[in-house]
Parts: sequence; C-alpha cells; structure tokens
Amino acid sequence: MFSITDIRYKHLFRAAIAAACLCGVLLSNVNAADDSPAALSQASGQVLYAKVGDREITVDEYNQAYDRTVRQRYYHSKPPQEELAAVRQEIADELITRELLLLEASRTGLQVDETSIQAALDQYDQRYANSPRWKEDRVKLLAALKPKLEQDDLLRQLENKIKNIAPPSEKQVRAYYRQYPEKFTEPMQQKLSLILLVVDPSSSNEVWQAALDKGQELVEQLHNGADFAELARMYSGDVSAEQGGDMGYVHREMLSEAVEKTIDELQPGQISAAIRTLQGVAILRLDDRKAEQLRDFADVRDRARKLWVREHSETAWSEFKAQLRLDTPVTVFVNVANSDNDV
Repeated sequence: MFSITDIRYKHLFRAAIAAACLCGVLLSNVNAADDSPAALSQASGQVLYAKVGDREITVDEYNQAYDRTVRQRYYHSKPPQEELAAVRQEIADELITRELLLLEASRTGLQVDETSIQAALDQYDQRYANSPRWKEDRVKLLAALKPKLEQDDLLRQLENKIKNIAPPSEKQVRAYYRQYPEKFTEPMQQKLSLILLVVDPSSSNEVWQAALDKGQELVEQLHNGADFAELARMYSGDVSAEQGGDMGYVHREMLSEAVEKTIDELQPGQISAAIRTLQGVAILRLDDRKAEQLRDFADVRDRARKLWVREHSETAWSEFKAQLRLDTPVTVFVNVANSDNDV
C-alpha cells in the first residue's frame, strides 16, 4: 500500500557514552597553529588546547571529541570542507562550556549521586558481559568510565537546578498566549478522497502516460456521475481504498507539493484532474475545508503554561552559560577553526 502524505522526519544525532568511552581513539599527531603558540600542562606534560579557570583541556581531549563527533554525524567520518571550521568551533565551544559548568558545579558544592553512578556502571557490566574485550580490560574500562559518568551526573544536577524556575502566574500565561497565537492555532484541515493509480517511479514514460490516460478516463466517469467510492475500491492502491478513498481530515502541510497545489485550486465537492505524484497518478476530491482557528485560552491553558516554562527554562540555562563564559578566564592556545587536520 502507498500513501500520498509526505511525512517529514527530523534526524537526531545521539552521542553514546559507551562508544565515547570504549571506542575513543587518541590522535597523537599534535600540530599547533602557527599563530597560536601551544602550552604544556604542568600536571601531565601534554599539549594544551585551552585553559578554563584552573581546568585544562588538552589537544588529545579535543581530538578525541572531534573524532567522536564526526563519526556520529558524518557517514564518511569527515565533514564537508565548507562545514569544517564550524564543526571544529562547535566542538571547541562545547568542551569549554563543559569545563565552565564543572567548575561551577564544584564551586556550588554539588555532590555526585554515588548510587546512580554505581547503577550505571552495573548496566555497562551487564551489557558487555559477553564481550572478550570487556572481560580482558573490564577494570581499566570501568575506571575510565566512572569519572565521565560522575561529571555527567554533576552537569545534570546543575542544569536541573538552573532550569528549575518559578512557575508563571496566570497573567504571564495569558500574555504568552496572546504573544504567540500561532502556537495555539489549529492549522487548516481539508477532508479529501483519493484514487491513486500506483506507478513505480522508475517506470518508462509510456507506463506513466498510460496511467495518466486511465486517470483522466476515470475523471470523465466521475463527472458523468460515477461513484467515487466505488471507483476508489476498484482502482486505488492507496491505504484509503478500503474506505472508498476517504482520507479524512488532513493538514495541508502533510501533503506533497503537487497535491497541495492541486487541492488549493479546488472548492469543496470538486474533483481534480489526474495528476502525477511520486507514488503514481492521483485523482482527488475536496470534501470539506476547515480554516485555521485560534483555540480558546481555556482549552490550551495547560499547554501554554508548559511551553512558557520550557522556553524560559532554556533561556535561563543559555544565559547562565553565557554569564559563566564572561565571568571565567578562558585561554585558548591552539586555533582549531582554521586547521584542516587534527590539531
């Protein structure tokens, strides 16, 4: 079965702690930019990328973060040349921000939740129990993993603390509703019926033309009084065929561009010409159209309150991180944004 609805997905990229800790690669070729003299860590003797307050970020740490990010984000493990500088700067900013937050967590006296850390370590132990590598290096890997989990726990606590803002008053929620009516407006909905003559996209022009001819023949039958539902059950390859082509109410944004354009030109009750879509030849009938409508405040009060809290929490978190950057001395020793290779 096919459908003419065009579902638009957002691809999310997730960083796995296990991959970061178990599969990280140390890059040993360290080349400081000519215009940014490198510094050595007094504690370890490693080349420093940056110093944040009294915390250090080594070039090795930067390279590991870069390697992980490009592996997760790019199929060929290398950003396009035009994106390289932005990706490098993004990684640098994330590393610096992380150190700023860890400094603040320490300053405010946050304590690691040892119970949750042990539970997380136990999960890793169970997950990789049958891995030969895990069995061989289990003690070493757990020892390397624990500090990362502890830091992540402190960062979560700090973020939750900053985002835990006072709830809005009724007046503030109403003001938010008035300020952003688009967030509470039902989009236009159109009730459609469909006959879809399925055609493989790779078919020849002759096959497509034959389908268009058949579609136009069906359109003529419909204009001469044929029953739309009956023809849909006989000829349509869409999932709506069993309902006589009835697709119900559909948001305009869910439709493909070709179908959107066709429906926009119809009045309720009218039938389209046979049109070519990605899935085949479509005949559409517009059964009803509901204009967009702002929902009453009483119906969306809870949603407005949640949106207000979410947006103001994120704003508080962003402003908090920006203020830390202003208040804390940060020295960058290596210019990564203009480098074509590992720094």
